[in-house]
Amino acid sequence: MIKDSLHAIILVLLLGPMHTVFPVQQTPIAASRIEGVVTDENNEPLGYANVYLQETMEGTMSDDEGRFSFSSRAVGKVTFVCSYIGYKMYSQTLTLSRGQVLTLSIALEQQEIKTRSVTVTASAFTAADEEGVTLTAMEIVRTPGAAADVFWAVKSFPGLQQVEEGAGLFVRGGDVSETVVLLDGAVIKHPYKYESPTGGFFGTFSPFLLKGTFFSSGGFSAQYGNALSGALAMESHDLPERRQMGFGAGLAAESVYLALPVVENKFGLNISGNMSNTKMLFNLNKTRKDFSQYPSSYDVNLSGIYKFDNQNAIKFFHFREDDKIGVEIDDPDYATHFHGNTSNRLYNVKYSGLMGKEFLLNANVAYSRFRRDMNLSVLDLDIEDRMYQLRITGEREVIHGLHVRSGLALFRFQTRVEGTVPQEEENLDPNAPTDRVDTDYTSDRAAPFVETEWFGPFGIRFTVGLRGEYESISGVTGIDPRASISIPILSHSDITFAWGRYRQYPDPMYYDPYIGNPALSAGRATHYILGFAYQRHNRIFRVEAYYKKYSGLLLEDEGENYINDGYGHAKGLDVFVKQSMGRVSGWMAYSWLHARRKWMDLPVLASPYFDITHNVTMVLNVDLTHHFSLGCSFRYATGKPYSPGPEEYHTLRVPGYKRIDVNLTYLHSFFESNVTVFYMAVSNVLGRINVFDYRYSSDWQRRDAVESSFGRFFYFGVSMNM
Repeated sequence: MIKDSLHAIILVLLLGPMHTVFPVQQTPIAASRIEGVVTDENNEPLGYANVYLQETMEGTMSDDEGRFSFSSRAVGKVTFVCSYIGYKMYSQTLTLSRGQVLTLSIALEQQEIKTRSVTVTASAFTAADEEGVTLTAMEIVRTPGAAADVFWAVKSFPGLQQVEEGAGLFVRGGDVSETVVLLDGAVIKHPYKYESPTGGFFGTFSPFLLKGTFFSSGGFSAQYGNALSGALAMESHDLPERRQMGFGAGLAAESVYLALPVVENKFGLNISGNMSNTKMLFNLNKTRKDFSQYPSSYDVNLSGIYKFDNQNAIKFFHFREDDKIGVEIDDPDYATHFHGNTSNRLYNVKYSGLMGKEFLLNANVAYSRFRRDMNLSVLDLDIEDRMYQLRITGEREVIHGLHVRSGLALFRFQTRVEGTVPQEEENLDPNAPTDRVDTDYTSDRAAPFVETEWFGPFGIRFTVGLRGEYESISGVTGIDPRASISIPILSHSDITFAWGRYRQYPDPMYYDPYIGNPALSAGRATHYILGFAYQRHNRIFRVEAYYKKYSGLLLEDEGENYINDGYGHAKGLDVFVKQSMGRVSGWMAYSWLHARRKWMDLPVLASPYFDITHNVTMVLNVDLTHHFSLGCSFRYATGKPYSPGPEEYHTLRVPGYKRIDVNLTYLHSFFESNVTVFYMAVSNVLGRINVFDYRYSSDWQRRDAVESSFGRFFYFGVSMNM
């Protein structure tokens, strides 16, 4: 399947030296004009270099021959800036007057790409253009095979397992439901498009809506909440500095984007829309699946930012997405179709401000609604989720080097589920016996937290915190302590250690009085992490060992349906290496995992279905010329465990997962201030059919493989910014 977020698909790839959308130019009467040419040290022209005035953000980019020309309304002294990836930034002070024409010759010096120094945190990775830590927002777009999807790109980090061909985040021996996802401080309960039990095919939010992404594979601090495995926190864009507009079209999607500063440095809007219909895509790329409804969707995004002053701002974010799909499901005993219609809404208002000179306050109130109608043989459910949340956090430096953060999050979860489910979870035969589901679930939760962060001598960083949580159905109040420390040992090297306790309540359906147990409580996990990190300029090397102990997990029970008697553990080793050298960049991630659980339908301690022993991802991006860029990625994962017979619990594995993806991008400028990107991607270049599971007939005599939907897969399109 293909991601329907257009802006994510339009650039699906390697934007070479371009890293932003360029402004619409308006030429006022008697404006000054700045023109010239950009070259390298050998006097060769540099196409698509950014040129602009720092104070006004007026500017453009150079054309194929390195030439540029733009108008400015500025008068007096301004700072002219020219930037190009792989070269030192150039700046020059100019004095402008109305009607003046300035001609400049700019020669840029080549250098290796460098990142700023950062503080290393156990198991944490960030993706933000401002912080070049491990994976930038542009690298999310450039990652071959990721379809410019945040979740797919994050899966190239160590600590995540390739379980099926979807975007679901399975973190360090944890289920996909055990990672919390946040946007601007609000918890996103349904972060996937085309949802499935293993997450979904793509993430909900395009990277072009985001200014930064923080991901932790374990040991995260109290401020990120509670989840048994990981945390993914995203921040949407702030006030647009200049007007931007773009649109694109590909084999399966169309999109538009507009950034509009309504009142300069005061109020602005970011608006985008994406629409997808994959019929043409699937007609070109033949699939093993029979679609009664080709996957299709649309989404609309609106954010408005108002700055009261330089220290206080309020942001409103609205997201609306609808998708539908109808696809054949094969089984050794029968064939049927899955039909699903989904709508997802989010409203979030966030305030950020500095109270006085020392107290930083963040607060947000959010409402989300998720509706889904799904039908698969005897499984027929109508689901509606509503969530109300309020979050307030404050931070202050008490004394030099000692920061204190505290906050309170309030939640109300409301879920309504109606329909039928098979009495035996895996039996979807049209004649199978069913149970009626009628869940009306409301849970209130209050979660205060406090943590201190101390920056000590010799670069030592120590964080300790507590997070409490009260849940209204169980009436249980829990307190979870957490701590981490980072100690520099050699030049540009640190040792990190993190420990923490975490809890997570079951999904609402498990509280249903007919198929679940209203008396269920939270599952718990304890994390132990030890790591080493080396980071200098454009080189990163990180290795971490971890151990996780689980208790209170859900376990099927004949008398009470489910009880909290499950338990287990996970241990592993993660390695991450990244290197950038001018026009060539890449990274490699490796994870080793050993996970065992007595959980759900596993009555003995055994490998869960997401126990993937070895995971390897290698990514290489090369800017071939000023116009062409090439990307290539290789992914390998140990086969998924499966049960070959009755009373045998995940004792064998399917063949290993292998996939190679490549993409090629060409940049061109048709007119002033225009960037047009032509791109082509080939996923699964070798056409390998990966096996993800085996389905057995009811008598265990017949076995069918659950295989990847595609062999070799082509996609192409164009994006234009004005």
